[in-house]
Amino acid sequence: MKGQQAMSTRTIRPGRVLFVAGFATFLATFNETFLNVALAPIMQDLSINAGTVQWVSTAYMLAAAVMVPVAGFLYRKIRTSRLMALSLVLLVVGSIIGGFAPNFAILVVARVVQALGTGMIVPVGMNLTLAVAPKNKIGTYMGIIGAMTTFGPAFGPIVAGLLLAHGTWHTLFFALAALSVICLVCSILWVGDIAQLTHPHMDALSVTLAAIGLIGLLYGVSTVFSGQIVVAIVTLVVGVVALVAFVLRQRRIPEPFLNLEPFGNRAFVLGVLLVIAALMTVFSMNILLPLFMESALGFTPLQAALTLLPACLVSCVLSPVAGKVFDRFGVGWLVSIGMAVIACFVLALSFTGGVTTSLRIVLLYAPAIAGCACVMGPAQSYALSSLDRRMYPHGVTIVSTTFQIAGCVGSSVFVGILSAVSAAHEASGESAAAGTAAGFDIACRVAFAVDVLGFIAAVALARVEAKAKAAATAGAGDSKSPEAGLEQADEPSLADAMKRDVYSVTAADSAYDALVVMVRNGTTGIPVLDEHQHAVGFVTDGDIMRTLVGDTDDKASMSYVYALWVQGDKFMHRVAGLRQTNVMEICTHRVVTVDGHAPIRRVCEMLAGNRIKKLPVTGGEDGRQVIGVISRSDLMRYMVATAVPAGE
Repeated sequence: MKGQQAMSTRTIRPGRVLFVAGFATFLATFNETFLNVALAPIMQDLSINAGTVQWVSTAYMLAAAVMVPVAGFLYRKIRTSRLMALSLVLLVVGSIIGGFAPNFAILVVARVVQALGTGMIVPVGMNLTLAVAPKNKIGTYMGIIGAMTTFGPAFGPIVAGLLLAHGTWHTLFFALAALSVICLVCSILWVGDIAQLTHPHMDALSVTLAAIGLIGLLYGVSTVFSGQIVVAIVTLVVGVVALVAFVLRQRRIPEPFLNLEPFGNRAFVLGVLLVIAALMTVFSMNILLPLFMESALGFTPLQAALTLLPACLVSCVLSPVAGKVFDRFGVGWLVSIGMAVIACFVLALSFTGGVTTSLRIVLLYAPAIAGCACVMGPAQSYALSSLDRRMYPHGVTIVSTTFQIAGCVGSSVFVGILSAVSAAHEASGESAAAGTAAGFDIACRVAFAVDVLGFIAAVALARVEAKAKAAATAGAGDSKSPEAGLEQADEPSLADAMKRDVYSVTAADSAYDALVVMVRNGTTGIPVLDEHQHAVGFVTDGDIMRTLVGDTDDKASMSYVYALWVQGDKFMHRVAGLRQTNVMEICTHRVVTVDGHAPIRRVCEMLAGNRIKKLPVTGGEDGRQVIGVISRSDLMRYMVATAVPAGE
């Protein structure tokens, strides 16, 4: 229909979508570092100096940073399948241009074209992952994406070094183009139109202010240690002013380019701060350690890259595991331990003194990266899951922009510290190796200070989570306290309003079983019970609809369901397919319950505070068995009935 989003009836397979998102994220982050080892050959081949060749990285970084917020806008404007394909096409085209680049100007153009694609890939991939991840596997899915953001940059120099041993720097671009084509084909085959399109209006002034702000901030930070102090300060001031103007404009215009509402969520802000601390450590160490090993210890580039490999593999293995731990136990203690581990082992790295071995570096660096794996994925998942679904694209845009800023600021600041300290030591008569070692030690100690601040944020996030859990289960505790008993004496209990017929399914049942129970009993949501009649989940008709169509918005899901229903056989096939999905894969696991003795006032507070429509009521021998269900409509009927005079 004209003016409306075209409905995709393609079956969304979360595993395949996750593969495409992860593969694309790997390519995007791999592309950030794979050319670093080829800068010297490029300088020699194109007859340029170090000051000129750095624009290969700088131009790429700036273009990618600008594209991240634009990607958040396009995710709501362009069909998902087309947007993912477009970003990969740009990566392919840029890589081919780079492979044939005859001069430096064309090479920079190639890198900018690549950045236009990769700047979109990470936020779009994260949005896709959030959209298709089962509720009980959000941490696991985001952990896999987090592993790819670490795996790509770490493997870039290794793969590039091996390719350069058998070819020229042009070979690197052709190899990346080939991998990108494979990912593009998978995207075309497996990524459907998942997002609901809202067709937002493009505010040109907002885009301009965002571009000036990000470019000014990142370029200023990247040049502050280069000796161009005046240029750096002016650029930073311009960038900050533009970003302030951008924020003020978003608050004034009716349809903001980037909704800043997530910053009002404390859990989201703390999660973002943790991601910044972890990313600054990862990105800086991926540069600092090779510089230290090659300049101070005499390692070859390949030896340095291989020394970093074990830590990279640890991160890739541990990131999904950390996601599973988050899904089951929450975020608090996990990120606190992770930040503590990062801080301790980064501090240990600062005492190498310029004399160490590859094995010792592995033993100190691998635990630090393991700590990062325990922080990045869970903190990111908790931050985003704390938002309303309508805020997901904006939250992802903010987190993805944070990636670019943290990576740039971290690497620029810490490498700048290393260079400044090294130059000071050399000026006093020490060798270049000794100066580099001293600079590395100081840079690690500054990184340690950043990680301590991250640990403080982790503890604060743990408290936020603990308060949220306490509020969710406060009904039972409040109702059993003496003070609550006094309050209840004059208040009606929910026992008079709740439904005692509990329609439910077990944790072993399928999504189809849940659908049948809801349809037969005319209800929109039912608890999932274990063998002790305890609530281990809650499934709604919205969960069923999103499973049928792979969408994240209830309104869009209903439209998709109708589009399927009118096709007859296809709708029946989708419904029958629900038999293959366990109800625990789609239900909400963090179930909010209320004690059967709680006053109606408390029930109303819990429904409003948690923005839900229905609550399982607990009681029985152990106080945790589900003995009834209370909904907003039940309460309304009860309240209206008490207000109507007898006989009417």
